[in-house]
Amino acid sequence: MNSPIQLTPVGTYATGIFDEGAAEIPAYDPASQRLFVVNANRAAVEVLDLSDPTNPTRLFEIEGAAFGGVANSVAVRNGVVAIAIEAEVSQDPGSVVFLDTDGNLLKSVTVGALPDMLTFTPNGQKVLVANEGEPSSDYTVDPEGSVSIIDLANGVENATVTTADFTAFNAQIDQLRAAGVRIFGPNATVAQDVEPEYIAVSEDSKTAYVALQENNALAVLDVEAGEITDILPLGFKDHSLEGNGLDASNRDEAINIQTYPILGMYQPDAIAPTRSTARPTSSPPMKEMPATTTLFLKKLELPI
Repeated sequence: MNSPIQLTPVGTYATGIFDEGAAEIPAYDPASQRLFVVNANRAAVEVLDLSDPTNPTRLFEIEGAAFGGVANSVAVRNGVVAIAIEAEVSQDPGSVVFLDTDGNLLKSVTVGALPDMLTFTPNGQKVLVANEGEPSSDYTVDPEGSVSIIDLANGVENATVTTADFTAFNAQIDQLRAAGVRIFGPNATVAQDVEPEYIAVSEDSKTAYVALQENNALAVLDVEAGEITDILPLGFKDHSLEGNGLDASNRDEAINIQTYPILGMYQPDAIAPTRSTARPTSSPPMKEMPATTTLFLKKLELPI
């Protein structure tokens, strides 16, 4: 049996904010030894000095309002900081700003509505942005979900944007529902109803997998072509089976895990790829994909 992994905290930084999203997404730049952290409570990115990891120190913050909205996500590569900015009106197009590690603006580009997450491709040539496209509370405005592909091949200052949408799937709405994709918005098309949440990119930077959390599905993005090529339903978890129990109430102030004759959706939030030579023994039905990489969606493991 393998020995358990032992983790020991080296240092801690506290925002002083309790029970709020005050330290949501971290991104580390090894050259400057700075950590960039999304503080959703302040709608900003805090910049910490980790040169002494036993004593993380706050240097300054990058305010989302300075760029017209709210900072939702941050990623760093080779000294370039990318921040997803949600517009003041969430249904309006958002933006991605590129800065150096001192917070100086290098470039700003327009992306889709409500950019919720972004990531550099492994080769560093592109930034992919999950534009969630959430509707207004009364559904009078329901922007389309999309994925923006920001090309950095000619440098950050010359960045260009291609946005991959889901309109090609609008005519397949009945087939997608029958396959298990949750499409539920009132009078919404497929393109309006999908809400890209998170992105995982293959090692060769050619393919990305996009979590459609509310839709209980994954989208497949051809990065080079700039097109969504597939929507894959994730299926359901059978909570009647032993080992699939759940605690169905938060009102009894007790731990009470039991099986129930119900099905549950996976609805992944964050996802990440990792190399693997083994294929899981069971998984929801998906199209055949190479077994050299495994995609982890919360606690659900799928071969890709």
